[in-house]
Amino acid sequence: MKFLLNVYLDPADPEVPALWARARPAHEEAFARTVGRSGELVDGQAFADPSTNTVVRVRDGVLRVTEGPYPGTEAHAGSHCVAHVRSHCVVHATSYYVLDCENLARAVELAALHPAARFDAVEVRPLMTPTGWEM
Repeated sequence: MKFLLNVYLDPADPEVPALWARARPAHEEAFARTVGRSGELVDGQAFADPSTNTVVRVRDGVLRVTEGPYPGTEAHAGSHCVAHVRSHCVVHATSYYVLDCENLARAVELAALHPAARFDAVEVRPLMTPTGWEM
């Protein structure tokens, strides 16, 4: 089964050590190496800073393109809120990994190895095949 790991961090959260921001590339590389050795890593990438984002929306046939973080709005990665300005909590997806694991329990086991699981969150989502859920 394939699973998507979305790695999230709240850069404004005082519980997230500043060291994580500086050490993130090394942590991401170490995690990818660990999971890669197991043969379960399909793909993985770190995201650029959210200030470089471009969001495309079409409403009533009108294209609207906005750039960067968006005060006063909510942005979602799937069903996970990644920006909620009204509560002054801005959480960013920092990277993703696609794993091919035996089951959800194994995907959770691997997600727990990511350092972000200790600081914020790693979301595990089953991926669908063109014919539907593998589950």
